[in-house]
Amino acid sequence: MSEHGAARRVTIVGGGFSGASMAVQLVRASPLPLAITIVEPRESAGPGLAYSAADPDHRLNGPTWSHSILPDDAGHFTRWCESHSILLRDPEAVAADGNAFVRRGDYGEYLADAVRAHARWPATGSRIAHLRDRAVGLAPGRESIALHTAGGRVLESEMLVVATGNPLPRLQAPFARALADHPSVIENPLETTRLAGIDPQARVLVVGSGLTALDVVSTLVRAGRPGPVVVASRRGLRPRPQPPSGSPGGGASPLPGADAPVPLERIMGSVPGFLLREAPPTLRGWVRALRARIREVEAQGESWHRGFDELRDVVWQAWPLLPAAEQRRFLRRMRVWYDAHRFRAPPQNDALVRDAEARGGVRFRAARLRAVEPSVGGALRVHFADPGGAGESVESFDAIVNCTGLDVAARLRASPFLASLVDDGWLRVDDAGIGFAVDANCSAIGADARVRSALRVVGPPTAGTFGDPLGAMFIAAQIWRMLPDALAFLAQAQAPSPPRPFQPLSPF
Repeated sequence: MSEHGAARRVTIVGGGFSGASMAVQLVRASPLPLAITIVEPRESAGPGLAYSAADPDHRLNGPTWSHSILPDDAGHFTRWCESHSILLRDPEAVAADGNAFVRRGDYGEYLADAVRAHARWPATGSRIAHLRDRAVGLAPGRESIALHTAGGRVLESEMLVVATGNPLPRLQAPFARALADHPSVIENPLETTRLAGIDPQARVLVVGSGLTALDVVSTLVRAGRPGPVVVASRRGLRPRPQPPSGSPGGGASPLPGADAPVPLERIMGSVPGFLLREAPPTLRGWVRALRARIREVEAQGESWHRGFDELRDVVWQAWPLLPAAEQRRFLRRMRVWYDAHRFRAPPQNDALVRDAEARGGVRFRAARLRAVEPSVGGALRVHFADPGGAGESVESFDAIVNCTGLDVAARLRASPFLASLVDDGWLRVDDAGIGFAVDANCSAIGADARVRSALRVVGPPTAGTFGDPLGAMFIAAQIWRMLPDALAFLAQAQAPSPPRPFQPLSPF
């Protein structure tokens, strides 16, 4: 037993970035010994769904300094890249302005390595174990929460953290559910082996035009395929470019020791005054104020990125100021515009796709899908409606790749565990309708409106409460903010009795 006393037990459901950052930050910050178990069915904890990609053209959409697992050490990932010769093995990662946009697979290995490095923490005797299993439900204990797994285990802990990230991509209307099994339809675009199996001569439709679509089109283009690729979305928007060199957040050197932005300082800043002047706050007023701010910074010779990022960095503080009706209005009408500016293109992918577009191999189109139906020979007929009712058209495609955005309903449909937590009252859907209700310290708010400090929710499932915990930099900062309260709760919690040594559930 540690000299600090019996270890407090923490179970984290989800082993992607959110779960990995939660575990690592807990171990580093806790004055007490912790016995942390990450429940994650994948082979390793850390990469999760987003960073398990093996495709060399799938890159992070932000520089290394914006992807540290430790928000108070922005250079942590950059130094790891240096020590593992990432930029030597992948010189294309370094953009013209000196920022490094590394491959998603390399980032996944960094996250797994960070979890391994903290699996034994001598300062307090804390431990992190990885259980390859799936969570299926919770039950209350006398002084703990009991997690039941698909493998038949029951894990008792003083605190349970839901860190399930984003749901798997699913076909949305007008696709019939049966089309998910059609051999010419790829429902999950992260299954890159299926992308490689598309005939080079095939006519391909990519549905959606965000970052995932950019990854998919990069893969198809790099394969040297002569077949046409059409990228269709309702408004035809695509990820905006990165900030120009020399602007705030742009042009930082990837080398350790160089001057680099400090993301945490920006995220912990105040809500900009141009928003606070709008009282009472409305979506229309905020859009008007943001546009005015962008015109102001552009008149000073800077890019729009500065004005936009003044809002983006503190969305977690600004979003709760909007009434729920205004939040839902944003999600219906403005989110696609916000996302196009918020989730920016890696320069390498942007250049690759634009070059293919100039040569006629890729075409972006603004159109709404009216219907999708199987046709002769395995092809699919797609009925398009042009914007503004300008007309309708029908085209045939040999393959369709689903790259649509967030499907809120899929979060519960795809996770019996989360559905059970809602059904049993542990969690309730937030007022915006896109995640779960939590308080300022990420404690779950149940169906009875009670705050449950023993149950925390972090990352994308809290988007309805905080607006934008959807990127590594912002998720890590969210965890950093709630740690003092979480650790205070663990310190007051009754230690397990009788105390027993912590036994890792599986080796790394």
